This record gives sequence, structure tokens and C-alpha cells, in this order.
Amino acid sequence: MSKPLHLNKLDAIRGFAAMYVLLYHLVSHLDFIPKSIKTIFFSFGQEAVMLFFLLSGFVIYLSIYKNPHITFKSYFIKRFRRIYSPFIVSILLAIAIAYFNGNLLKSFSWSELAGNLLMLQDFAEVKPGNWVNPFMDNLPLWSLSYEWWFYMMFYPIYKGLGKTPYCIYFVLGLSVIAYGSYLLVPNHASFVVSYFIIWWSGVEAARVFIRDGRFTYRNIQPIFFSLLFMTVVTAIPILHEAKIRLGYFPFLTFRHFCISLLAVGIGLVWYRQKLFWFDNMLGWFTHVAPISYAVYIMHYPILMQLNLSSYIPNLAITLVIKLALTFGLSYLTEIKLQPLVNSWIK
Repeated sequence: MSKPLHLNKLDAIRGFAAMYVLLYHLVSHLDFIPKSIKTIFFSFGQEAVMLFFLLSGFVIYLSIYKNPHITFKSYFIKRFRRIYSPFIVSILLAIAIAYFNGNLLKSFSWSELAGNLLMLQDFAEVKPGNWVNPFMDNLPLWSLSYEWWFYMMFYPIYKGLGKTPYCIYFVLGLSVIAYGSYLLVPNHASFVVSYFIIWWSGVEAARVFIRDGRFTYRNIQPIFFSLLFMTVVTAIPILHEAKIRLGYFPFLTFRHFCISLLAVGIGLVWYRQKLFWFDNMLGWFTHVAPISYAVYIMHYPILMQLNLSSYIPNLAITLVIKLALTFGLSYLTEIKLQPLVNSWIK
């Protein structure tokens, strides 16, 4: 097994997903870009997040596999400082931008801040049962609550059942039960757990790769079955809808599971073709990967909320400045600040 090669591929996909989400938000606010271009090429920001989930599960399994005796305390600290360090910077950034724009008092909410710090945020506009919105409308923060609780659920399940071949079906059962409970009483906790099987599919893929050294249709059948099963389950509520709205629950959830299933299928086919043209298409995104998390959670307040029009009326110059701020701050956060935090919190 060639670990460096395949980790580079994962980094490329992670960098690509972060850049796509950035472009997804940026392009949606540029009036000079034709609507047809936006619809065809820049309508899949949610799908990019599903790629993040799959990749995250894969990488977490690799990290635990290399350190099988890690305690929960050590695991928690590693995950906490990785998630919360850039997250807190993004919170301070949003506050600073709101102050600069002159709307801090209007947009700031203590309850919203507390809910986000507890990782309870989600995007209320597209689904019922939400508890708290992303802090100061920094929309990409919705997925962090999922990621955090996936991390917390992973450790006990892995320690208890991780070495059994049927662990993925246990997680599938949790997701099915959670989705059923969400349909009965819409709530954020159930909704998060219903998505856990997507993240765990990444875990299962890593387990298979370490065990067999390669992917085949046969050895990832449990992943296909689990995602297909949840795709069918999430399709059922759509049958009772008078009007289908593509970006809203319940179709949105069905769409997420469809794209996750499709991503695994495309990934397998591409892998069997020796990842033909992968480096030419996505290779350069490895350069973005080291700062991809910060780019993901910081681009929205800078690109979408920072108001420079009264100072710099030229759109092109404004975009250059905002992009420079996004990547510069992401670099400082991930490359300079994160190692310091890692040395402080042990």
C-alpha cells in the first residue's frame, strides 16, 4: 500500500472541495455571470460538504489506526484543538466584520454564540427542527456541528465495535432510527445522527483499504448497501410532499445521500482506472489542502459580508482584496497559529 500517494489524492480532493464551496458562494453573488452557468457549474456546494464528510471519516480512521492505544482524553484534545482553533478565529472575524460594517449590535446574539460554541448550529432555512443558526450568518459553519459530533460518536463505537466486520451496519441502524425519530419530532440531534452513516462510509473505506490494500466492488459492498438503503429511506417522505423543492428538506436529504452514493461509485470506477488524469485535473489543489479548513469557514464573512463598496467601488479590486484576506488569514490561522495551539493544549 502506498500511503503517501493516496493521502496526496485525499488532500487534493479536500482542497478542491474547499475551493468549490468558496466559488459556489462567490459566483452566486456575481450578477454578471449568466444564471445558466451558475446552475450547471456552481449549484453543488452541499454536495462538496458530503465529500468532506467522506474524506473526514477516512482520515480519522487512518489516524486512529496508526495510534490504536490512544485514550479518549488524547483523542478529544486533538479533535478539539483542530476544530475549535480556526472556528474561534472565524467567530472573532465575523464579529470584527460586523463591527466594521456598523451592524454588530443588530447581528450579534449571545444565545447564537453559545449554541455555536456547543456545536448545535445548522441551517434553519432549509430544514425543520433547527436549534440555532450559524453564528452571524456565516453559513458554512452549519457542517461543523455534524463534524464535531461525528468525531465524538466515532471513538466509543470504534473502541467497542471497530474491529468487527459488521460495525457499519450498526451505524446504519443508528442513522435509520435517528432519521425516523426526526420525522416524528424534527430536532437537530436526530438529524445529525441520521447523517452519521455518510461519515462512517469514509471510515469503512479506510478500514477496507488498510486490510486489503485496494478497493473492489466486493469489498466495499457494505458501503454501497448502507448508502443505498439510506437513499431509499430518505426518498419515502418525498412521496408525501405536495411540492418538491430541490434545496429543501426532505428532498435535500435525499439529494445528500444520492450524491454520497454516487461519489463512492465514481470513486471506485476511477480507482479501477488507476485514477486516470487525476493529477492533471485535481493535483494542484493539494497546495490548498493545508489551509482548506480555514478557507472553508472564513471565506463567507469576508467575501459575502465585508462591505468595502463605500471605500473601493471597483468590483475587481474589491474581489482581489477579499480573496487575499481570505487566503492570508487562512494561512496565518492554519500554518502559524495552529502549531502554537497544538503546543499549548496537550
